[in-house]
This record gives sequence, structure tokens and C-alpha cells, in this order.
Amino acid sequence: MLIQAAMKYLLLFSCVFLLPFSNQAQVQESDSLSLNVFLSAHPDDWQLFMNPNAYEAIKAKSQVLFVHTTAGDAGTGMGYDDYTLAREAGSLNAIRYLVNIAHGGRGKGPHGVAQSVEIKGKKIRAYPYKHTTAYFLRLPDGNGDGSGYDIHQFKSLEKFYKGEVKALHTVDSSAQYKNKKDLLKTLKALVKKHHKIGQLLRFHIADTNAKRNPGDHSDHRFTSWLIQEVAKDFSGAELYFYKEYSSNKDPMNILGQAFLISAGTWGVTAQGLTDFGHYSTWDSGHNAWVGRQYFTKTMVE
Repeated sequence: MLIQAAMKYLLLFSCVFLLPFSNQAQVQESDSLSLNVFLSAHPDDWQLFMNPNAYEAIKAKSQVLFVHTTAGDAGTGMGYDDYTLAREAGSLNAIRYLVNIAHGGRGKGPHGVAQSVEIKGKKIRAYPYKHTTAYFLRLPDGNGDGSGYDIHQFKSLEKFYKGEVKALHTVDSSAQYKNKKDLLKTLKALVKKHHKIGQLLRFHIADTNAKRNPGDHSDHRFTSWLIQEVAKDFSGAELYFYKEYSSNKDPMNILGQAFLISAGTWGVTAQGLTDFGHYSTWDSGHNAWVGRQYFTKTMVE
């Protein structure tokens, strides 16, 4: 199925050049002239697969967006003792942690009350913190294989992207997307809200090449497909494609101080769950991804 999808959307790459495989952090310029957008299908993805690049972007005083497409609710919606809010809290913990250790000094305290930002008629939760902003679209978790959950009428981002289902609602009923085009318009407008003309733009997304990134979650892959379409409107943008689930079998390549930062980021993410009374994800299964970051880089003409 993934091979067929890749063939179907091959034209997305007609204006993109693939650069050699990399395993080291590369977001290291010492200015604030760039915009880095980290696309996270679930509220704990970027911490495990896109760090320490996330830290380096923050350290460089780049403007940084963390856009979470689904609630990662595992079929609970807004129920089950605020599981969705707990996962969001973990991501917000991680963002504050990275900002405050990157720049030292006094923090600003918690993110505070969420802003309800309206983009293309859609209400989206946003949490600004210094030079970062976290967005939570709260689309339904699609399950690992894209089959969806009963609570969401078995709808998923994959089925929505392929046109197999219509009218995708957020888990909190704050917004409804009529079709893929509607969602793409919203994502493009969100990026354009922050992107300045001439500003270097980087998208950080899951690798959709099944050979480099086998066995990935459906939500990861189809969040990436969406952003690859969005990127076509931003000539000169860079795309970073990350190896995700299967990277836990690769050698550890993040060492020293960078490893401590990555481990700390995951620790405060896991705390978001325990603060809401859920089991911690600080365990051998999840921790196997800490200290590993593999990605390739492309550029849009």
C-alpha cells in the first residue's frame, strides 16, 4: 500500500533534490533569520526522533514551531482522565525545558492559558513561549495501521488523505475539515502566518521512504505527505526526513552533552503523563530511541 501511495505522489518530489544521509545535528546557524517547523503526528514524536535538531534550532534563536497534527489519544478522545491533555503537557514541558537550558537565565514559568488561534476559519490551540509556538490540531489518532478507532468512526488521517472518509472532526469538536484540500489550506496558512519573505524555512517530518524508514506509524507518514504538499508553495525550503520507529535498532549516534539533552527532553515529556495520573513512558521500549537521530535532507526549488 505504501509503495502504491509513493508512486501515486511521486510528483511531489519533482522539484526536490535528495542530499546524502546524515546522522548529526545540522540546525546550527547562530542567527534568528530562519523558521524551523517540526511536524509531530503525536505529542511525543519530535522529542524521540527529531532531537537534538530541535534543541539546536532553539539554541540558534531560530523561530520554532511545533505543530502536532493528531491528539495521539489512542482512541480515548478527550476522555480517559485527560489523556490527550497529558500528552500535550508532555510536549509543552519539553519545549520549555529546551528553551530554558539553551539560553540560561530565568524561565517564564508554565506556558499558561492556551490561545485559540483562528486560521482559515479553524480554531487551533496555540501556546507561545519565547521564540517558539506549539500548535495542537487535535485530529483523531488513526491507530498504527491507519484503521482508526471506534470512538472516531474509524476515521484516520490516512483515510482522510486518500479521500476514503470525509469531514474529519477534531477530538474536541473545535474544528471540522471538509477534505484534504481544506486541511492543506489551513496548514499552509499556519506556516505563512509565521514565515517572512526571504526567511530560510525548514520542515522537519517523518521519512516516507519505506526502505529508509520501515514500519512507521500511519499518522507519521500521512502527516509527512501533507507537509510535502505544503512545502511546494515555499521555494527554497529545506525538508528534513527523519527515520523513526526503526531507528531504535540503529547504533546510538547522539553522545556527550547532546545525549544528556535528549534524555532530559524525554524525561520531562514523560512527566506530562505522570502529572495527570497516567503511567510514565520512561521505560525500556521508549528509551531505546533516546540518543538516536537519523535523517536525510532535501531542498525545494
